[in-house]
Amino acid sequence: MNIRAHHLLCMKYFKGKGYSKEFVSNFYKVMKELQDNPIVKVINHPGVICSSCPHNSNNKCIKKQDSEKKVKAKDNIIMKHLRIKPNQKIRIKDASNLVNINLEKLKTTCKDCQWKQYCN
Repeated sequence: MNIRAHHLLCMKYFKGKGYSKEFVSNFYKVMKELQDNPIVKVINHPGVICSSCPHNSNNKCIKKQDSEKKVKAKDNIIMKHLRIKPNQKIRIKDASNLVNINLEKLKTTCKDCQWKQYCN
């Protein structure tokens, strides 16, 4: 399952808020599927969670003109902090542990995130 790197952090705090009902439903579906298939490929482009996002067009974030560039940069920073390479496969439990260990560093990437108010 392809998971965008910043979604590893989002999964920690997800509370059913999202861009649309379809996005929220898909996010929950992905998290449930990870219980049965816990291996993810960490990527820096749209993945399975993005598939239901209303801002995903042609496999790019088009929320704003530079959104894909900014989100990709966030993904790359998170992968760097977690010492994960693009397209690396990892167990979701191991990824979650890495997120917990690096949480303060990772949260610095959230300064422009519209959902950060839900993360605590």
